[in-house]
This record gives sequence, structure tokens and C-alpha cells, in this order.
Amino acid sequence: MTKNTPPPSAPHASVEEIEADIAATRDRLAESVDALTHKVNVKAQAERKVGRSKERAKISVGEATDKAKVTVSDATGKAQQLVGQAKSASRPLQVAIVSLPVTVIVLLIVKAVRGRRS
Repeated sequence: MTKNTPPPSAPHASVEEIEADIAATRDRLAESVDALTHKVNVKAQAERKVGRSKERAKISVGEATDKAKVTVSDATGKAQQLVGQAKSASRPLQVAIVSLPVTVIVLLIVKAVRGRRS
């Protein structure tokens, strides 16, 4: 705070010079008070931090949304490709794909029924 202070007024300074010195001192003091007020204003600092956090969150959400859209698009394309392959597969292969889970379920039911009898 003392780095910009002018030398003290000379004892033979005029009234105008003294008043100008007082006005300059008031201005410097007001600037110092404003700077200190800004530093200790916790509410304003918290609001700025919240604002910055909101902006970062918006950016992160936007990036995540874009990434999810790409992933969904890729998955949709892959699913369509697999459906196309299944449609073009031979009939015996389609029957085998459908009958395998049915066979497993029937075997589990038979095993459970036999387990109750013994």
C-alpha cells in the first residue's frame, strides 16, 4: 500500500496542494478498501466458483451426450448388420439358433421333474 504514496507535503505547501494531496490519498484509500472488500467477499467468490463449475459441468454433459450418441449410432448399425446377417442365414441355421434355447429349457424341466420323483 505504501509503494505509490507521494512524499509528505512540504510545510510551506499551499492550501490547494494540501487539498489535492488529501483527495489523492482518499482515492488511493478507496481503491485499497475496494480491493480488500473484493478479497473478503466470500459470497461473490462462491458465486463465481459455482458459475465456473456449472460451465464445466455443461461442457462435460455435452461431451458425454455426444459420445453417447456416437455409441448408440454404432450399436444401431451393428444391430442392423446382425439382423441382416440373421435374415440372410440359411433356414437350418435359423432353426438351430431358435431351437437351442428351447432344448435347454426342456432339458432343465425334465431334470427338475426327475429330481422331484427321486
